[in-house]
Amino acid sequence: MLRKLACTGFALIAAATFCGTVSAQDKAGEKAKDPIAMPQPLVAVIDFQRVVKESAAGRSIREEIDSRHAQFQSEIKKLQEGLDASRKELASRPAGMSDAAYTKKRGEFRKRVNNLKTLIQDRKRKLDLMFNTGMREVDRALAAVLKELAQERGINLILNAGRGRGLVLFAESGIVITDEALRRLDARLPTARLTKPSTEK
Repeated sequence: MLRKLACTGFALIAAATFCGTVSAQDKAGEKAKDPIAMPQPLVAVIDFQRVVKESAAGRSIREEIDSRHAQFQSEIKKLQEGLDASRKELASRPAGMSDAAYTKKRGEFRKRVNNLKTLIQDRKRKLDLMFNTGMREVDRALAAVLKELAQERGINLILNAGRGRGLVLFAESGIVITDEALRRLDARLPTARLTKPSTEK
């Protein structure tokens, strides 16, 4: 009799243990299938600005821009020296020069000054455009590198430790809740009423 009770008790314990194990596995499976469940974060940090600045491509862009800027400065210096000479001539107007001739020379001088200003603005705009275009290419290449690293190492979130950039540089779609938050916000607040200022009737 005792043996039968012992066997029965053992069988009940084993069954309970088995049921508990199956129940835990079922819950784990349900959690894995749950679309709301978020993956465990695996975060990496990068100083994006430093990498771009110290990269070979980044350095080559700055060197090229510096070289072109030096050439531009040399060109501008010659033009400014010519304007300085013309300014001195106008300041020491020859005694026999007529008013009409003097007015004409002043007009020509102002035109040269305006042309120089336009040239400086144009050169600066082109240099800025070249620099920004080049650096955007470096940014895109680094973004591709970060995506590769994330895939290789199972990273689902990359944060930027540097300044001047967005904080999040890469995020796996599974941890991005933008669309879900938008859907719920639209459901909770489909429209908003604007309160008229007190001055309006």
